[in-house]
Amino acid sequence: MQKNNIKIFVLLLTAGLAACSKNYLDRKPSDLITEQEVFHNIENAEKFVNVIYQSLPNIFKPASPWMLSSATDETNQASDNSASYPDAGNFNTNSMSPSNFPMQSQWGDYYGKIRSCNLFLANFAGVPADPNYPERRNRLKGEVLVLRAFYYFQLLIRWGDVPIIDGVQNPFDDPNGIYYKRNSMQEVMQAILKDLDEAQGLLPMTYNSRPNNWGRATKMIALALKGRVLLYNASPLFNPSNDQTRWAAAADACKAALDSALLNGHGLHGNYGEIFIQYFNKEAIWSRPAPGAFGDGGIDREMNPRGANGYGNINPLQELVDDYEMQASGLPITDAQSGYNPARPYEGRDPRFYATILYPGVMWKGRALDPNGADAPRSGQITTNYWPRKYLLESVNLFAGTGATDRKWALIRTAELYLNFAEAENEARGPGSTVNGAINAVRARAGMPVFGGGSKEATREKIRNERRIELALEDHRFWDVRRWKIAEQTDNGDVHGVQVTGTGNVTYTYPVLEKRVFDTKRNYWLPVPQSEIDKVSGRNAEFKQTNGWQ
Repeated sequence: MQKNNIKIFVLLLTAGLAACSKNYLDRKPSDLITEQEVFHNIENAEKFVNVIYQSLPNIFKPASPWMLSSATDETNQASDNSASYPDAGNFNTNSMSPSNFPMQSQWGDYYGKIRSCNLFLANFAGVPADPNYPERRNRLKGEVLVLRAFYYFQLLIRWGDVPIIDGVQNPFDDPNGIYYKRNSMQEVMQAILKDLDEAQGLLPMTYNSRPNNWGRATKMIALALKGRVLLYNASPLFNPSNDQTRWAAAADACKAALDSALLNGHGLHGNYGEIFIQYFNKEAIWSRPAPGAFGDGGIDREMNPRGANGYGNINPLQELVDDYEMQASGLPITDAQSGYNPARPYEGRDPRFYATILYPGVMWKGRALDPNGADAPRSGQITTNYWPRKYLLESVNLFAGTGATDRKWALIRTAELYLNFAEAENEARGPGSTVNGAINAVRARAGMPVFGGGSKEATREKIRNERRIELALEDHRFWDVRRWKIAEQTDNGDVHGVQVTGTGNVTYTYPVLEKRVFDTKRNYWLPVPQSEIDKVSGRNAEFKQTNGWQ
């Protein structure tokens, strides 16, 4: 690796290096910051690490969780003039190619962040200690290991076999050395787990004593990520032979994460709806600031109905609405004993429905939502006539630009840990009181009846639906239906919205919004960007395109 000047000064300047004792803004454009200047100063080293966090998922980033929500059976991204929304629509119509598909930029983005992780680790020996905060130096290394593991996991769930690059490569030193083969999924899994295990010994469990470090990786985050990674590793897409030892390992890791969370002050927040409109609460284990309320890309502007001066661009599907159970019976609406009344479809549902979805006739910002009046779509806009409630502040006034407070996007929260454990334990050791207890902790917080148990298969279906409801619109469903290998059912066929006719005793019909297509031969994995294939062509025969995308 070269030790000469490196072009990282722009990133460091954006992280705030101008405030350091040496005024880098006065340097000549050709006078680059050296690695020694960056990594032999712990303040600079920490700012370098700060930049590595920038590719963590957030709402409305390119190829964002909202796009993925609309590329599965949760939502529709409202489009104009009957044109498919350019990102989710490519999934839904199977119109992708290696040269043009959503998330293709993430290949380079994540590998770029992994290179930054490798660069930090290669220079870690030169990072000095902070005499006023002795744990800081090791903490930074632990953060970088968690981030590298996280970014590799993002590559893994998108592409499966991907190259493992654990050192800093310079194409000017070795022009042939950068053309790697795709390592197997299990090799990548083991590299991820190795990083997470090492990080645990370097990180504090929480930052309760140093709240200014909120959002940085902790031992608790490393434990939670390990549980999630092992859960995926045991799931059908990654574990076609249903190796039970993988489920046992996942159950143990998920139990360790849940126990640690509860022991260290995390838990289920008493009010489900508040989790998503507060900046701090005990349920959030890892979270990032969410976009502001106003302007393009603002949470409230994008999701609010048009009568509230929103764009109405994110629309829950009827398929999601239908999967909320009846509160009194705890039964799905398809069960004749559930108590569901199709003439009053929104009455008596799981309370999480009302905290997640705005529906025709509900009171919002002092008026009843009317998809045939003030909340009608734009001319040519394709909508379901439902809107998200989760994440939105009713106090926000989009006309006046007032009433907003900061919120955060939860990457990991305690409810997920309960459901991760319930799923892994049911598959590893079968149903019973332990599994039911984890399911019912989540249901009880929501005000839903106790799940009394059942066969392994029945419990599996209950857990899957509980994840669908509890974690709706949180960037889980797209990945869940793939790891379970059920996307060919959930994401393949007609999806629906609602039409309301009349006043008073209205009637409801459920028109087809779109016919979606899922190709089992190729759509469980993404193609490698064609630009990457072209780079390696003729240089490394082991670097091949994803099956089905050749």
